[in-house]
Amino acid sequence: MLCCHFCMQTVRGLINLLYPPACFRCHRRLRAHSGVFCASCEAGMPRTARPWCVRCGVSIPGAFDAAMACAACRNRPPAFEAARSPWQYTGMLREAIHLFKYHHQWRIGRWLAEEMVASSSSDLPLRDMELVVPVPLHWLKGRLKGFAPVTDLARAVAAMLKAPCEPSALRRRRWTATQTALSSQARWRNVRQAFVAEPRAVRHRTVLLIDDVLT
Repeated sequence: MLCCHFCMQTVRGLINLLYPPACFRCHRRLRAHSGVFCASCEAGMPRTARPWCVRCGVSIPGAFDAAMACAACRNRPPAFEAARSPWQYTGMLREAIHLFKYHHQWRIGRWLAEEMVASSSSDLPLRDMELVVPVPLHWLKGRLKGFAPVTDLARAVAAMLKAPCEPSALRRRRWTATQTALSSQARWRNVRQAFVAEPRAVRHRTVLLIDDVLT
């Protein structure tokens, strides 16, 4: 085992020497071999700032002492207990997600999964999750893409939490338009009754649902 580890370290060192690691976005050389973005690009990815809604995790401007929910969650409580997102979906973070989703950059997916776990571990009972489930693509979209990025995210998160991942526990039963160009109300209508769960997979289990963008 020690010999194997030494060989892997040697191979990795040679690869880094021949192909120095660079930022996936700006291509600037990275000092840390394990990174995927340089410090400048990461600084341009706006984090979700506290205080945030105890339910959906969206930032709520203003200072207060008591935990509170945003207006959207008070008016229309979501079906989930709580959600968290490390970033706001804008600027360089949007570019990073597009690199992962549309250019098959699996290392970015691994980095996203690590950040998702790290940022939500203080607010969500991640270690109590009995099942990790990705929000599925329509089967035709999956065929056209050639891979399922959210499933890759869910598997990476599940591996970190040492929890089972079950992509078939949730099924998309109809085609839906992309959410990115829709208003808040249109998004609700767009995905209404679009998914169905497999009862035997999820019944009486605490489920961690994974998606690339919380809309």
